[in-house]
Amino acid sequence: MHVENKQECTGCGACYNVCPKNAITMEMNSKGFYSPVIDGEKCVDCGLCDKICPLDKYKSQNIEQPRAFAFQNSDEETLYKCASGGAFAYFAKNVTDSGGIVYGVVYDENLVVCHTRADNLKDLEKMYSSKYVQSDTRGTLKSAKADLQDGKTVLYSGTPCQIAGLKSYLGKDYNNLITVDLVCHGVPSPLVFERYKSEITKKLRKNEQILNIDFRSKINGWSGLLYTTIFTNKRLFHISMYKDNLMRAFLGNIILNKSCSDCKFNKIPRVADITLADFWGADNYDVTLNNKKGLSVILINTEKGHELIKNVEKTCLIKEVPLDVIIKYNKNISGSSVPNVKRDEFLEDIKKGKSLKSCVQKYMDDPLYIKLYRILPQFLKNFIKYKILKR
Repeated sequence: MHVENKQECTGCGACYNVCPKNAITMEMNSKGFYSPVIDGEKCVDCGLCDKICPLDKYKSQNIEQPRAFAFQNSDEETLYKCASGGAFAYFAKNVTDSGGIVYGVVYDENLVVCHTRADNLKDLEKMYSSKYVQSDTRGTLKSAKADLQDGKTVLYSGTPCQIAGLKSYLGKDYNNLITVDLVCHGVPSPLVFERYKSEITKKLRKNEQILNIDFRSKINGWSGLLYTTIFTNKRLFHISMYKDNLMRAFLGNIILNKSCSDCKFNKIPRVADITLADFWGADNYDVTLNNKKGLSVILINTEKGHELIKNVEKTCLIKEVPLDVIIKYNKNISGSSVPNVKRDEFLEDIKKGKSLKSCVQKYMDDPLYIKLYRILPQFLKNFIKYKILKR
């Protein structure tokens, strides 16, 4: 069976990178997710795409009970730019500072979410913060393999399925490879993201363009109340997660890839050397750890991972935490998100050209406090906004 027919496809790009005839392209499927399409005229039936697919072949051999650590980057400027505690920035900067290469997720010149290669701090910083969209890995698996064979230290970061795709594609372990996966809630549809951007663009002023979107802005500090910050060529503005249509749909599990509902890789044992996440629930464990600036969780899944954190305490905050405490407040460490039963209907309406806003209104209920907020007198609404922005 060809990879393009697999319903569980995650879009990791392993088959695209391995094809010797360039017969595979990664294109948006009917729900707006990247998946492989095979050109029958170029295909020579070599079978490499099926052989390399991690859905059939890859199984993690990592530690069954990883060690967990709370982490906060000591560099205040870097910490503010990152979604949580700046763990990725710490490890990635160490790699580029020593002449290595980092692969991670950025917005390209068209604000498309994709993987790219970085060997300097300027390019590295584009990878900071969260981008809640399925990333197009493009040719980065092939590029990473070339760097590894050249003897360069490579750090490759991504969702668990992308790391599994990389490892399956490589076919063997490299001593100079560091893999970093994220605790993944699931990947939203790139088609929905395109609709989201177009609807924001319609609200912009004359000659105003979107330059960047930060889904985990720390304008309100690091807390459960998230803000999306939109950067344009003229200004920046903030949208509460409860008014941000993409974030509401994402957290409601209604725009996630079908494979995310039963992910084969987002579980323990983890697939990467280290796993990164937010330390939600830190206040309930040790309130002294949370200064509201961001706190990460690092899971150490391999001996290579242990080597990476040996000297961290000399420059950053790091403290070991029981694994069960971490899992209690972040269920996606060991399992998949429950799919929204209205997902197919929602995505079908998006495909038909309906607005994201109308789909959210049609298929999702507002939280109770949003409903209450709407009936408040205007002076109370203004007071609440003032207090939030002041913080």
